[in-house]
Amino acid sequence: MLCGASLCRLGNLTSYCGARRILRKGWSAKRLLKSTVRRIFQTGLLYITLAASVMLPAPQQASAQIGQVGQVTELALPRFVSLKASRARLRSGPGTQYPIKWVYVAPNIPLEIVAEYDGWRKVRDWTSAQGWMHHALLSGRRTAIVSPWRDGLTYLREAASPDADVLANVEDGVLVDIGSCNGVWCNVVIDRLRLEGFIKQAVLWGVYPDETYR
Repeated sequence: MLCGASLCRLGNLTSYCGARRILRKGWSAKRLLKSTVRRIFQTGLLYITLAASVMLPAPQQASAQIGQVGQVTELALPRFVSLKASRARLRSGPGTQYPIKWVYVAPNIPLEIVAEYDGWRKVRDWTSAQGWMHHALLSGRRTAIVSPWRDGLTYLREAASPDADVLANVEDGVLVDIGSCNGVWCNVVIDRLRLEGFIKQAVLWGVYPDETYR
């Protein structure tokens, strides 16, 4: 059980724009009931760009393409995984000889694998940015981001029902661990706050709208 209105530092966000370096510190408030859980964008979980400037496209979430499998693993494509490494390079092609497009600076970010080649996986993130990453940097652990495509609050409920008590108001962009999903609701954990509950599956990037997961 969480108590009071104490503050918990969640980490640093470092971004690069050309040679310019910007450092911001993120914080998150912890409250017992209907607390607001701060977004991932303030907690060091965003990636950084090596380009001089970047325009982020509107996020997209593909539907599961039944019947397609990877040529290397023979697992379904596309499929969601998460970033295992605390620092990982996203490249323009499947090999270290290709230029670096992005550098991710924190683990557990959800990514969608859309293609395979040898030991490399083509992945897409919640902004629709795509590139290649070595498979050793990825994990089968399932995570998700709450409503990264909009501003607003999402209810974290005590049970998988629209009538269940609200445990917290979760801001868009919060990172959650996925325990299970039934196609409508997902059981999730906000790990840093040790807060567990249920969120509607349709507002999570990291799980398909019609997917069941256990």
